[in-house]
Amino acid sequence: MLLGFKVKNYRSFKDLQHFSLLAGKVRANENHIVEIGKRKVLKFSGMFGANGSGKSNFILALSMVQTIVNRGIDSLINNLYYRGSRALRNEDSYFEYELALNNKLYSYGFEINIFKRTIVSEWLIDMTKSNEKVIFERDLKKKLSKTDLKKTNSIFSNCLHEMENNDYELFLKEIIRRVSISQSKDIFFDEIVSVYKFLIYDMIVVKPQTHKLFDIDYYKRKEEVLKILKSLDINIVDIDYEETDIKNIQSKLSDRVFADLKNDMDLMISRFNKISCTLRIENDLYTIKKIANGNYDVKALKFKHKNSDSLFGTYEESDGTIRILELIDILLSKDKLFLIDELDSSLHPLLVTGLLNIFLQSNINNQLIITTHEMKTLDFDLVRRDEIWFAEKSENGETRIYSLEEFKDVARFDRKIDKAYMEGRFGAIANIDSSYEN
Repeated sequence: MLLGFKVKNYRSFKDLQHFSLLAGKVRANENHIVEIGKRKVLKFSGMFGANGSGKSNFILALSMVQTIVNRGIDSLINNLYYRGSRALRNEDSYFEYELALNNKLYSYGFEINIFKRTIVSEWLIDMTKSNEKVIFERDLKKKLSKTDLKKTNSIFSNCLHEMENNDYELFLKEIIRRVSISQSKDIFFDEIVSVYKFLIYDMIVVKPQTHKLFDIDYYKRKEEVLKILKSLDINIVDIDYEETDIKNIQSKLSDRVFADLKNDMDLMISRFNKISCTLRIENDLYTIKKIANGNYDVKALKFKHKNSDSLFGTYEESDGTIRILELIDILLSKDKLFLIDELDSSLHPLLVTGLLNIFLQSNINNQLIITTHEMKTLDFDLVRRDEIWFAEKSENGETRIYSLEEFKDVARFDRKIDKAYMEGRFGAIANIDSSYEN
């Protein structure tokens, strides 16, 4: 689970910003909390703010590790540093993730120079005990690396040493690549693998896109899917499929995108023990199962509506229905972190609150971080005050994020928090010039 995140000098973030999912002293909705040792961790957080306040930048910052691992640091646009000051292009950008995995606490992070497209430093630290243990740390400016581990193996030691001069790849990615090639089952690597798996595969960014891989087989679990759709009053009563071919998917993608997608499918199915998964390509949904000789069983999902004996493709559904189908993974998966920019996009307000309520009342240990403008979610009957965050941009374009917990007067549960927000008591709202004349 994610405990916290820090970012500095990235897009609209100038100074170091710290986001936390550690619970405050709120006593309401205690079922929203997962206890990890002595720590109480929130399952949910919603970020509010005006258009252009930096909410989307926050989601992009959180997913930066995936961008570098999947596309390489060379793929970064080199002006993504804070642009309010030209001097900041020479300053390093900072990203740090505070994690709780397998009853242990970790800090993983890196510094990069975005303008030069280089990695400056990287670290993974076991913070479970008071005497922190460096699993690996490297400083590319000094060309040094270190570990506090007394027992390592040759794969790890060689990789760490060789990457003292490598300022274009993350060690976290390279060590996993070498472990995969060697097919090493050394328990020594378990900690590194768990961190990699969480950040790259279990932290899921949900946004409109042409393709997306879900590790849940929607057809195999169709009864659960249908139950969720029924509870949200979606006009779908059954799920069926049509047989198709992997070549049909390949024809819709570039060679590079298809190759990357195929690698992700293979890794999900083999290394992480998934028998099958669901894939979205444009506005179509497919279930994919790997079979003998490296081939795939591919099914295009179809849907039956009330009072109709016809089957409908995903592309024939409304934007709102497609959005719900895309979000169902939140309720079917476990031990994952979902990042959703503009949850309310294409959804009726009651669908937004209904989906959130189902998630918050569930027993699954997923986490959900959203950005939204939907005022109906600002309700103490639905969420806790420590789950509410704001993003506000200053006159010089700098984003500050802060929690509702900073406002000590918000202690009464009868306060109309949505009204207070719209009145500007917490900032993070648009300043409309009503004096404008045409």
